[in-house]
Amino acid sequence: MEDNNRPDDTDLDNSFGYQLKMLQFDVDGRAREALAEFDISPARVTAMIVISRNAGCTQTALGEALSINRASAMKLVNILEARGFVTRAAAADSRANALYLTRLGDTTLRRMTAALEEADRDVLSPLSDAEQETFRHYIQRIRNGLAKGRNQSADQSE
Repeated sequence: MEDNNRPDDTDLDNSFGYQLKMLQFDVDGRAREALAEFDISPARVTAMIVISRNAGCTQTALGEALSINRASAMKLVNILEARGFVTRAAAADSRANALYLTRLGDTTLRRMTAALEEADRDVLSPLSDAEQETFRHYIQRIRNGLAKGRNQSADQSE
């Protein structure tokens, strides 16, 4: 039986952008469900992962890694610091702060990462292991192509 309240989107079935956006909504929803017990968003966990892998990075570097502006990076760090997950320390450049995960941040991040990995396995479960690897390969290839195009456009505008 059809859901009469759901709009007909069959004309969009061949739209790559639309399908990708719908997949992103679904994946984000699964990630949020996986993180519900931690009361934290996937974006904040991503920031913690960046800080974990780049201990001592500055807020500016974090913002660049996440493609967010300085004010947003500062707000994000303030929230993570208030939760006890991140600490600021003096950086080599005295005008900046170096960011580090706290012990609580590190142990909680491990648990959150495990929950997200389980959600990823669930999302990708319709695909075989080989199909998952191929899917990841194509996503990276498209991203690299888009980045190359952005870099060429930036070079031409200078």
